Amino acid sequence: ESHEELCANLVEQGLLKNPLAAAAFSRVDRADFAPEDIDAYVDAALLLGAGSQMSAPHVHASALNLLADGLRIPEAGLGALRALDIGAGSGYMCVLMAEVLGDRGSVLAVEHIEELVTTAAANVAQSHGDLLAAADRLEIRCQDARGLSERPEFAEYFDIIHCGAALPEPEPWILALLRPGGRLVVPLGPVDAPQWLCTVDKTAAGSVEVAKHIRVLYVPVTSATHQRERGEHWDDVVASCVQNSASVLEDAPAGEANRSCTLT
Repeated sequence: ESHEELCANLVEQGLLKNPLAAAAFSRVDRADFAPEDIDAYVDAALLLGAGSQMSAPHVHASALNLLADGLRIPEAGLGALRALDIGAGSGYMCVLMAEVLGDRGSVLAVEHIEELVTTAAANVAQSHGDLLAAADRLEIRCQDARGLSERPEFAEYFDIIHCGAALPEPEPWILALLRPGGRLVVPLGPVDAPQWLCTVDKTAAGSVEVAKHIRVLYVPVTSATHQRERGEHWDDVVASCVQNSASVLEDAPAGEANRSCTLT
């Protein structure tokens, strides 16, 4: 399968209905961000190391489409859009988000595993170096995203947020980063068991509205130390995920699973 075939399949499956998301996906080749000697176009997660993965194409497409649907494009001269990618991993998702925004805004991507930051920056520099060269398009930082909420300049700062790791619920630290009228796309649910990819929309009054979309299975939001420890025992993590997925999906109503839940 090629990049073009992957994009066509995702469009055919209805996962890239938003034109901004579809156009961005077509401009960013997944193979430029995947580990070497691995089929980048198979619809499965790819192991990056240090307890981190690159999500399956259908998950990235779904998340990007939900983010694009939540964008409120400002009129000319009314300010730029701001996006946050939590868990930059290979750099793939933050580039997709930057392509969705175009010259209308900027993306801050944070990753707390230093070697992944190095790899992500190299991947972006090689295939989309213009985004890094432009100071207001994309920035990749080595940082635990949970610390951003402690910085006043990021209070209700971001129009869209993608969280590439699971939370049990929309937690105060991440909601504090989202502006009123903004959208967070995040997997919500237990650790190492099927979760829901959700949209969390913050109203003008500051309340939140949560909607479930597809079943997924992400690694959890945790410290860099704990994430590395999970990576050292990855076979055990996978075994736990498989066992938990089987029991949860066996009890799920017909059609609820959407797709089989392996690590995404």
